[in-house]
Amino acid sequence: MDRIKLIYNFDHSCFYDEENKIRFEPPVYEQRYLTVLRLLELDFWKDSFKKIVEFGCAEMKFFTLLKTLPTLEKLLQIDIDEELLNKWAHSVRPLMADFIQRRANPFSVEIWRGSISAPHECLRDTDAVVGIEIIEHLFPLVLEGVPENVFGFIRPKVAIFSTPNSEYNIMFDGLLENGFRHEDHKFEWTRAQFQEWCEHVCNRYPDYVVKYFGIGPPPKSAADIGYVSQLCIFIRKDFLEKVNSEADNSEATEPQAGPSSTVPISTNDQTEKSVEPNIYFNEDIGAIVVAREEGEVEPLATHDYREPLIFHDDPDEMEPPELDLEGSDHDEPNARVIDFYLPHERARNDSGNYDDEPLDALSDEYKLLCTIDYPVQEPDKRTRSQRLLDEAEYQIRRLKYDETYYNYDENAYQIPLQMIIECMNQLSTSIEEMNPILAEASYRISEDNIVTLNGDDDSLVGSEEDFEYDMREDDDVDADQEPAGVQEPANEGASFQEDRDMWD
Repeated sequence: MDRIKLIYNFDHSCFYDEENKIRFEPPVYEQRYLTVLRLLELDFWKDSFKKIVEFGCAEMKFFTLLKTLPTLEKLLQIDIDEELLNKWAHSVRPLMADFIQRRANPFSVEIWRGSISAPHECLRDTDAVVGIEIIEHLFPLVLEGVPENVFGFIRPKVAIFSTPNSEYNIMFDGLLENGFRHEDHKFEWTRAQFQEWCEHVCNRYPDYVVKYFGIGPPPKSAADIGYVSQLCIFIRKDFLEKVNSEADNSEATEPQAGPSSTVPISTNDQTEKSVEPNIYFNEDIGAIVVAREEGEVEPLATHDYREPLIFHDDPDEMEPPELDLEGSDHDEPNARVIDFYLPHERARNDSGNYDDEPLDALSDEYKLLCTIDYPVQEPDKRTRSQRLLDEAEYQIRRLKYDETYYNYDENAYQIPLQMIIECMNQLSTSIEEMNPILAEASYRISEDNIVTLNGDDDSLVGSEEDFEYDMREDDDVDADQEPAGVQEPANEGASFQEDRDMWD
């Protein structure tokens, strides 16, 4: 369990604005997404998650981060609200960049209308389950079915859940009459209540262990209230033992190196320490800024404050943006916008259902709304020799534009073979391997491994077709004068019917 830790934190993300209201930068919902992503990206198990299920995906905002996992092959976005899913289904389609930089492995996204408490065949063989701020939206009967479905039926390697910490609510204004942050919350647990639920799951399913994290730090004056959101990660014991064993073997075979890349390294010789930034409201400019003493040397911190933070939250200067928070993760009243937005049009049932009547908690109805396959790289069927030759010729073309390698006396380009090899970053090779490959392709290579190209040889720069249209545009030819070298057709007197093929 010691390996399950975050390599950075947001301890300095909490501050007060000019109205003495608590704020977060980045906002807490972003901190949730990044925390879950970093847990899935831990080095010792990041390649183990081929299929991930996200329950309560709503507008599918977390999808943008989830799809960056390189080994992920299948992602299920599941929510109880079919209308909401249909509205945001476009957000999971491939972008233009996905067609340019194609994935190395197959990757598909399925959008399902379904309940977190109901088993279904589509959930089998799932490696990781994610439920961000969902359990507080569930009715008691639905919540009771969650452990049986997730840990009894799906049995993922890892399951991650987050929920609000009700102890933090004393820091917020604009709460509901019942003291909750959102009108659809069925409950809001304290840290003790959340841990009690998690321990009950582990007692019921003893092949799982659990670890806790906090998201959204408290101010130093009220550190005992905990974090804004509380997060737990359940890990199946056999999976944990396997990845720990593989990690131990890998560390035993690797040579001892310098400091780990995950440990911040100071740019000076001073001992690194946590520095609390001086954040205050500047009345002259009407903005919140970070002040630093003159000549202060800033250490390389986990949260970058190299630029002043300026938040134009003054309503006199700028109107607050219109946010559609209905069914979203923005459940902190004062996380981003000064005035707490509460939707009044309709209330949510379960994890996002807008129907007038709550769904049957025991319903096993699942509906596949769409399946989207992402573009994948075509398999490279070239032999190694052909791949090396293609890469070498690309580097030769590039280096040929460098006059450093042009010999004016010989009217030739003389490029060291070692330089070509050093530029071939994607393929590792040697002079002994490349020399015969280039020689077989009719390249002249001297005894001291210098590749010689004629100075007037443009075969590696471009063909005549590449310049055909440019030459026509650049030639300054009188419109009434025939260009030199243009000949009349040999069958000038032929009729259109006889010479149809030529004109076509």
